[in-house]
Amino acid sequence: MICPNCRTDRRQRERTNHTCSNCKKSFALDPKVEPGRLHDLKFRELVAKWTPGGLRITVEQLYWLNERRLHRFPAGEERAGSNVGGAVLAVVAVIAGSLAVGIGSFSWFLLGPVMLVAGSLAVQQFRGARRLRADAPMRPQVTLSDFERRVIFRWRVVHRDLPAGLVEYPPDGSKPTTVKAQAVVLCELPAVAAFLRTNNFAERHRVLLVDELAKVPADLPVVVLRDLSLAALARTVAVRAALPGRRVVDCGLAPRTVFAPAKAVRLRDHAGPRQAPSALGASTGWRRLTERERDWLANGWYSPLITVPPPKLLALVEKAVERATTAPAPAAEDPAETRRRAERIGFLSWPQALPAPHSPADATSVRHADGASARPADGTR
Repeated sequence: MICPNCRTDRRQRERTNHTCSNCKKSFALDPKVEPGRLHDLKFRELVAKWTPGGLRITVEQLYWLNERRLHRFPAGEERAGSNVGGAVLAVVAVIAGSLAVGIGSFSWFLLGPVMLVAGSLAVQQFRGARRLRADAPMRPQVTLSDFERRVIFRWRVVHRDLPAGLVEYPPDGSKPTTVKAQAVVLCELPAVAAFLRTNNFAERHRVLLVDELAKVPADLPVVVLRDLSLAALARTVAVRAALPGRRVVDCGLAPRTVFAPAKAVRLRDHAGPRQAPSALGASTGWRRLTERERDWLANGWYSPLITVPPPKLLALVEKAVERATTAPAPAAEDPAETRRRAERIGFLSWPQALPAPHSPADATSVRHADGASARPADGTR
């Protein structure tokens, strides 16, 4: 570990009791002692990386950012097997079988199991090469409470103040606001609401941030912040139903957004498959999901909104507020409805394209839409 004071590399036996043997100064975090594999320099670096331009983050966000750092994300669509691996194992099985035949019957006790195991594994590799590896959920290496108790508390003991941009105690929502709101942000996620309050989101974007549906005032568009889960989607449908005639913007992750990115946080509740609530199943948004996306949610997969990197999360909410406060463009009117509306206000006949003449006689006497004859172009009758 690099000592944060003298910047010399010290082995574990040279930094006992959180003290550098070279400069004799104390440091806060030892990656071999505290959870999360953080030391003082990496801690500061992680905070600085995710607080650009004066952005502030909470301790819970730092916890998830560190878990993302520790987790091995797949490089892409990984296969469950490999043709190369299958070929290598097949060669091993063939060599073991050849040696067993050449040496004699006694060698079958030693080489026979090797041949059978290698052959079985080769078949699995060949079969796995034709299908994608089953998605594995992230398993956090440390709990949030341990991170707060053993990392944040230890940092405060040594350094007293947290690095600039990291907030341990975000402001609560009890403070009244005098901003004339143009929209309402309904956020029933305490961690996300704390992040928004930390960055004065409500004041900067002239919105009212509430944590309960009962606190949503009338006559304002509503932005709903949610996690990605079966229960969260069902809750959003219930909010829409409770606010009839209101503009409600869904601000949350879609299943496809956590499939493609290599570093999207995917967690799983192993309680077993569950059925989508009837109200959710009948909604338009649910029917737009693919079968794979619906099965993914029904099998307990979810992704918390707080795990989204802070700059991206802030941009996501800002875009949702912009959608809620921007008047939608008027839809193009159906031509048939335009004609019916014109007839209702007095246009009893509607101009239509004249039919093409079928004969020379027809060309000399063309009928208008109102039934009058037109004089030929040369002036004859």
